Amino acid sequence: MLGFYTPVLILQAFCLYHAYRNGSEQRWYWMIVFFSFLGCGLYLYHNFYNRRSLQTISESVKVVANSNYKIEQLEKAVRFNDNLANKIRLADAYVHIGRPKDAIALYGDCLTGFMADDPLLRMKLLQAHFTDGNLDEVIQIGDSLAGEKTFRDAHERIAYAWALHQRGNTARAQEEFESMDRTFTNYEHRHEYCKFLQATNQPEALNTKLSELLEEINHMSGTERRLKRDTIRQIRDMNSTV
Repeated sequence: MLGFYTPVLILQAFCLYHAYRNGSEQRWYWMIVFFSFLGCGLYLYHNFYNRRSLQTISESVKVVANSNYKIEQLEKAVRFNDNLANKIRLADAYVHIGRPKDAIALYGDCLTGFMADDPLLRMKLLQAHFTDGNLDEVIQIGDSLAGEKTFRDAHERIAYAWALHQRGNTARAQEEFESMDRTFTNYEHRHEYCKFLQATNQPEALNTKLSELLEEINHMSGTERRLKRDTIRQIRDMNSTV
């Protein structure tokens, strides 16, 4: 029995990691966790469909398998010395392999003393809660970070905006996305804004925003395009389907 479940758990870990890195919709997390093999199969079919992509899957699964060793080493480091740095590194690793509950516990342990109000640590906790589907906690932390400069363009602010929308406060969510929508920067945030416009049935605003983004992409240097190639691909794919 153990021999069967081990590869399934590795496959789940890879799918959760890929979903996190690519900002997939929350529904995929639930499908992967609760429907295990079937959920993973549907997720892989949705995201990978050619030979090159299959090679990417194979390479990524190897990365996930190797990450087990990294997790073991980080856990040993915490057992040997449970200082702040070791616990944060382990919590970060837990998030990346799809173990947000473990990460939440560690981040919470770190939010004490002089680190109790640390904005970067609170943003890590916010993202872990979002990955775990704890929307109320995401909103609570996001509200407390509203005046922090480091939160203004943070990736975690995207999760805050989506949590607001998913909790029914779509107007506030749009304000958050609009605040992150600044020309020649924040392309990942603005791509998420396009997803929001699509989800809230605003086709004219969506087409306008996609046109703006594509025009900016045309003026990028080659180096900038390479650095943002994944987001650029996603924007172009979205534009071709709307």
